[in-house]
Amino acid sequence: MQGLTRAIAAVLIAGSYVAAAAGAGAQTSPGHYQEFGDATGFLNIVGPGQDGVLNGPEAIEAQAGTYPPHVKDQLSMYGDLVYNAPGLTEAHILDFFKDASFGVRDDDIDRTYSPTTGVTVIRDKSFGVPHIFGDTRYATMFAAGYTGAEDRLFLMDVLRHLGRARLSEFLGASDSDIAMDQGQLAIAPYLESDLTAQIDAIHNSGAEGQAGYDDLVAYTDGVNQYISDALADSTKMPAEYPALQQVPAQWKLEDVVAIASLVGGIFGKGGGGELQNLCGLKAMTTALGGDAVAARAIFDDLHFANDIEAPTTSPNAAPYMLNLGAVDPASHPDVDCASLQPVSGGTASLQDLLDAISGRTPPLAVPHSTSNALLVAANHTKNGRPIAVFGPQTGYFMPQLLVEKDIHGPNIDARGVAFAGTDLYVQLGRGRNYAWSATSASADNVDQWVLQLCEPGGGPATISSLGYMHNGSCQAIEEFHHVQIAKPSAGGVPGGPNVVLDWTVQRTPDYGPILARGTLVDGTPIAIATLRSTYQNELGSARGFFEINNPNFVTNGYDSFRQAMGMGVDYTFNWFYVDAKDIGYQHSCKCPQRAQGVDPYVPTWGTGQWDWQGFIPLSAQPNALNPPAGFLTSWNNKQAPQFKSNDRQFSYGPVFRNQMLAVRIQSRIDAGNINRTDLIDAMEDAGTVDLRGQEDLPLLLQVLGATAPPSADPRAQEMRDRLAAWVTTSTHRRDFDHDGEYDDPHAPAIIDAWWTRLAHAMFDADSGNAIDNLGLELDDGNRRGHVGSSFDDAFYSHVNKDLRQVLGMSVQDPWSRTYCGGGVLAACQAALWSAMSQAAADLEAEFSSPNVADWKRQIADEDIRHVAVGVTTVPAIEWVNRPTFQQVVQIAQGACGATPLTTCREPVASGGGVLDIEDGTPDDQDRLVFKWAKGAATSKSDFGDPLSSTSYELCLYDGTSDLISHASAPAGGTCNAASPRPCWRESSTGFKYADRDLTPNGVQTLLLKAGEAGKSRITLKGRGAALDVPPLPATLPVRAQLLNSDGVCWEAQFGNATRNESDRLKARSN
Repeated sequence: MQGLTRAIAAVLIAGSYVAAAAGAGAQTSPGHYQEFGDATGFLNIVGPGQDGVLNGPEAIEAQAGTYPPHVKDQLSMYGDLVYNAPGLTEAHILDFFKDASFGVRDDDIDRTYSPTTGVTVIRDKSFGVPHIFGDTRYATMFAAGYTGAEDRLFLMDVLRHLGRARLSEFLGASDSDIAMDQGQLAIAPYLESDLTAQIDAIHNSGAEGQAGYDDLVAYTDGVNQYISDALADSTKMPAEYPALQQVPAQWKLEDVVAIASLVGGIFGKGGGGELQNLCGLKAMTTALGGDAVAARAIFDDLHFANDIEAPTTSPNAAPYMLNLGAVDPASHPDVDCASLQPVSGGTASLQDLLDAISGRTPPLAVPHSTSNALLVAANHTKNGRPIAVFGPQTGYFMPQLLVEKDIHGPNIDARGVAFAGTDLYVQLGRGRNYAWSATSASADNVDQWVLQLCEPGGGPATISSLGYMHNGSCQAIEEFHHVQIAKPSAGGVPGGPNVVLDWTVQRTPDYGPILARGTLVDGTPIAIATLRSTYQNELGSARGFFEINNPNFVTNGYDSFRQAMGMGVDYTFNWFYVDAKDIGYQHSCKCPQRAQGVDPYVPTWGTGQWDWQGFIPLSAQPNALNPPAGFLTSWNNKQAPQFKSNDRQFSYGPVFRNQMLAVRIQSRIDAGNINRTDLIDAMEDAGTVDLRGQEDLPLLLQVLGATAPPSADPRAQEMRDRLAAWVTTSTHRRDFDHDGEYDDPHAPAIIDAWWTRLAHAMFDADSGNAIDNLGLELDDGNRRGHVGSSFDDAFYSHVNKDLRQVLGMSVQDPWSRTYCGGGVLAACQAALWSAMSQAAADLEAEFSSPNVADWKRQIADEDIRHVAVGVTTVPAIEWVNRPTFQQVVQIAQGACGATPLTTCREPVASGGGVLDIEDGTPDDQDRLVFKWAKGAATSKSDFGDPLSSTSYELCLYDGTSDLISHASAPAGGTCNAASPRPCWRESSTGFKYADRDLTPNGVQTLLLKAGEAGKSRITLKGRGAALDVPPLPATLPVRAQLLNSDGVCWEAQFGNATRNESDRLKARSN
């Protein structure tokens, strides 16, 4: 299947690591809409649609343009935002995003069914999303597997084959399928027994491991139930199977591991290009007349390993790889790059081999790092609640690689997306009163090692030896053959010369797979191995996803989130969090601590002496909570100051694409606090900007000057003037007026052609041809590849810093030299005009016209095309640089209004109210008590029915009538994970709420007692870090109002306090 290219992102999944039980709760609404403690305020979008399984007749109709209801019903919502933002209004927000509340409105129920005993699934009419409501853990996880297969069965089958590097035997031996198999085999060369071993490791790791294993078994049973149903009912069978003359095989536990190895092995890693760097340095040294010192200085300039100008997500320094000391020459052997050959035989150019070894040709041709996040803190929003607009960029497929579900059962309340085939839990989404997302981080968790070959049985080593020296002894290298009997084409039968695919695999227990063999310069036989810190442990990141889905784990807001993702996920990702009061960031990575004396940017001896010295702890990982700037952005940029980049990350300089987000957020904050449509506008507006135009083009124009020299191509002046005009319109590549043509089609075409020419003109002469020798990318090719995500790893920072040095501008962390024109402004100017002239010739050839007016970048040149994983396609949409799945989150403050109500019941005697708030240190010592006694007459019926439908909210307002705190007691539900029981209990005079787990925001007990005037009573107690403790001392008078969702309100006012200090407020009512 040649179409399966581009993006999976950010996360893998497996079983849970926490054994717990909590029920979905006693509910009455058929669709359970906004139940399960739903704080509300959640929207999302994921195109093209939920339905990714079309049977034969449906597929035929789709090819004719008639699609089933939920195949592409989110496609235009997603695609048309580009014509409507900036300028989006609250009234139209649901034209482009859908409600992501828990449950289904009763009038939106489409289909209700039960794939096994103990669980109900409701599909909504609006978008076909499955809403799962389970009574038992097994039934809940069973339904997760069943609904995943309902929506993505054929895609899951493709991914499990590719995860095993066996796509060719499933779909046919096309060049692209073979290349994808080879790429996956380089990353995760696993035998089936290796996949089983990961399952066994979880199964045999105690009670927590057993719980994870049980979840995986239940999920697998659910997938297999759907496969059985499809085999018995052709209307449920994906059309691709009869087209391939196949039927789906039973799902196995190991299939999840195979897909996890594919996802994590591509997206959860960074580095692994040390050999490329070494060979590039050698070639640069030769080009510089043998000057290795100059070559290394240039390498360090261009690498931006720790550039102080790099925009970061966290403002807090997180030193990494800064403590290795002086490089010990003994740690790094002198490899003869020309001697290197791939393990599987054949001939390959050195650059092709280096690309394969460094993972630059992955099994899926996807962006190396993806996704963005915009989060604004509460103090910069119009209603005082944080806002997040965030999501993963995972490419564009039909069906989408991500699949959405809303799932509720014991110890799980979540809604969002996960990668098909690993979707036991929500990997990116929302919980009861919080949401989370991720961006790829690419921290350095992959290293390349040079192994000194030896003969296990004795004798002289050769380049073919199957042993390597480790800690003084000769260790065996495992070798096996990965054989496929592949179809010559989809729907064909075995036969033909290229059907039997036989690849040699060699791997070591200490340093991972061997990808090349050769010699040192002195002739010593060696092998090159690549070790990823998560190699053979793809399921090690499972715990974080179980925990973030579990409302009984996320009881302390950001701190719980940080523990879940920072401690529970081994892969390198940036994780983002938002709730009703906080925004936060946490980096995850099983990042190696390297040995003293090692240079982390070239290959290291794999002899045992220079091995990793453990991994950095959570305390050393980049993080941030409510940063001083008032917002967080990430678009795969540098994590934090002093957190050094991986060996193949050459882009963490002064320009990165998150700046397109940051400048738009800051300008909106400067104009006044923002709302959620402002943040959507900022995201979408940035999504059509050319980063080169925003950050580099003003400097290029300054160096060029206003007038082309006589030596330039006659068209160069018009090209320059068109670029200058483009800068004044924010350098967009979009058709905002939707007339079928980019608003400025000429400037994008000109800068595309000029960019490569100018980069080489600026750097080649004085860098030892570093661009080519180091294999550096000049522009992000994804845009022209029709996959959306753009302006990531490329040469944008290099051009910017060098031009500022040429112009004599302020530069922090200046380079060892200035490259353009040797640092002479006139020479640099001449080089740029010459590059412009060359670009003119290129454009004339590309557009078959000598006239600048005919050089237009067409929308179709870079529109987004959903790659068909199967037989069904969907229409293209206009290019935009935006997450594939995206959430818009501004969590509501429960029933609390911005100002207090005026119709609440008060005590009938003074002193009937008590308010006691303690801001403890640490936060788990926080405490709240509100008492309403001697109250106005209240009947039991006034309390409504909290057993099932009536929720409660305590709202505190200060003397200026501003809302300063709130606390919630949701209706219904099951509390106390250690000993589950209903949260609410009824008595003859009222109700009592009790939750030792303090969810969702710290309320421990709420007593409601009816009575005649003077005898009714209400007492609320809360504690712990989840409490929303107001700023103290408080501005008096403070008004405390307890509201229920039926509209009844009880109040006490506190005009005087016995204590009102920075850590305590204690008062009795007026």
